Amino acid sequence: MILRMQGAMTSFVRVACACAVLLVPTMYGAEWQIGQVDAADGRFSSLRIDKYGNGHLSYVDVAQNLLKYSFWDQALKKWFITTVDNSSGFCSLALDSEQRPHISYIEYGSGKAKYAHWDGSTWKTQSIGISGRVISYYTSIALDKNDRPSISFYTEYSQGPDRLRLRVTNWNGKYWEMRTVDSDEGSGKFNSIAIDSAGHPHVAYGTVEYKNASLRYAYWDGEVWHPEILEGEGKPGTSMWSVAMVLDKEDRPHLVYSDVVNQRVKYATTIGKKWHFEVVDLVGKVGYPDRNSIVLDKDGTPYISYHDAGLGLLKVARRAGGKWVAEIVDRNFSGFTSSLQIHEDTLWMTFTDGAGEGLKFARRPLERQVSSAAERTRTEAAQK
Repeated sequence: MILRMQGAMTSFVRVACACAVLLVPTMYGAEWQIGQVDAADGRFSSLRIDKYGNGHLSYVDVAQNLLKYSFWDQALKKWFITTVDNSSGFCSLALDSEQRPHISYIEYGSGKAKYAHWDGSTWKTQSIGISGRVISYYTSIALDKNDRPSISFYTEYSQGPDRLRLRVTNWNGKYWEMRTVDSDEGSGKFNSIAIDSAGHPHVAYGTVEYKNASLRYAYWDGEVWHPEILEGEGKPGTSMWSVAMVLDKEDRPHLVYSDVVNQRVKYATTIGKKWHFEVVDLVGKVGYPDRNSIVLDKDGTPYISYHDAGLGLLKVARRAGGKWVAEIVDRNFSGFTSSLQIHEDTLWMTFTDGAGEGLKFARRPLERQVSSAAERTRTEAAQK
């Protein structure tokens, strides 16, 4: 496979995947082009599109317990696949300033947190020294302006006080620094990390222990973590799963999550200094352990992908005209653990196929709409 990065030609992926494309019409007139990335049962996909239009995708082949990486060559219009390591759970991918991939994941067999990155000629992998015996469920990765990774993870089993806790580790250039974000039991099973313009990490997460179940958010100010409960405080059993987050150009957080009890996909952001919550859609059932996805277009309009595990639908919703508008992308129980991206007015998504056809991708042009900046101004004015 030929990888194009900054004009260089670098060979590092061995298997090519031919892409048969299915066209699916939408209510907006634009058609979803749906194809296959990998015939294997690929789950927990994490997609990024680089500045050249190439796609970078990490996922786990659950039948073989392999962490795989796929590269979409924009010039050749093909996916190329390689195996990075052994893995058995969620993974997350970020791109550095050189457009090279960095991946956080869980090692198969040991339950240890690991980190891999492409250095321009080969994959480098390393175990992260964490006291917990088993790291499980979500892991999420983000890079600062110096391309140093921060990784959020959930310690499921440990002999010490960090059992069932959300923790974040970051590489300081010499070693991995480790901090507990939230000391409440069950915090962080579903977590998503992002780094702001000052280089400080923010984490959105779901706390799953019955007595503490809630949606939470925390940020690091350079000295301490500041966690807060956004939804579910004082209401045991308020389970919020499938959490994903992105920061906009003003470092404002935008969250998507699934309200398990009420079977709703929800969205949260800040307006001024207050949190604002909206219901995006109702679902027949919340999948487990699923992962929603959220991205912003160049105007700051949020797009959300999610899986209705009850009706077997993959959907994408966008905010338009002060409300959420949803469309069906695929059926037959496709859409588990989707990952969404936008590049040059094209919406991209990867997801698990429910009919045994492996890992799939979909893309379509963005529709033209009123900018979210104007829409946000109207919303803020209405709430005064």
